[in-house]
Amino acid sequence: MITIDALRVRDGEQTPLDGVTMLLTANAVHGIAGEGRSVLLRAVYGLLTPESGRISAGGRPLRRREMAYLEAEPHFWPGLTARDCIDLVRRCNPASDPAPLLRRLPVPPDAEAAGMSPAERKRLALVLLLMRHKQVLLLDEPFRGLDVESLFAVQRLILQLGTEGRTLLVAADSLTPLDGICDDLYVLGGGCVRGRYEHYEFQRAARETGFAGK
Repeated sequence: MITIDALRVRDGEQTPLDGVTMLLTANAVHGIAGEGRSVLLRAVYGLLTPESGRISAGGRPLRRREMAYLEAEPHFWPGLTARDCIDLVRRCNPASDPAPLLRRLPVPPDAEAAGMSPAERKRLALVLLLMRHKQVLLLDEPFRGLDVESLFAVQRLILQLGTEGRTLLVAADSLTPLDGICDDLYVLGGGCVRGRYEHYEFQRAARETGFAGK
């Protein structure tokens, strides 16, 4: 169980998170939509320091080494090819086999990663993230920039990861790609949780929050 307790995060004069509380069961896919979703994932990963509140797992602080984080817009060092990036991650994770992931999320191996299309960069970033075999995965806008075929492949992959005992937090700017892959859904707004919904309540979530997405 990951517990986010009364989390408050300030950004200059704004407070995108102001008392956010969530109880996130392990071995599940949790959808997150609405304002402040990216801030929440960055705070969970430790990229932002909360002004107050607590993030814990099983009663102890959640450690970054237990997690992997996919940023909304992946960036790569200029000059590195996709193959170079994969080889670098494989050196740190020698037991990883990228081949099955690349069959589902293909990328041009000899293309410069920084110059690839948005969809290709997103697929490569997901491959690199999953090669690290972390138990908790934070996916910020994993569907953004994807074509229909890639979006479907990522949805199926998320479903599989949820059945493998991983805990996923998946943030998206629309409810549509989250529907059918999440165990539950949290909708944020005004700095707090506007509602929590079970996997079968997505239509009610759209009605009650007014958040249908793009």
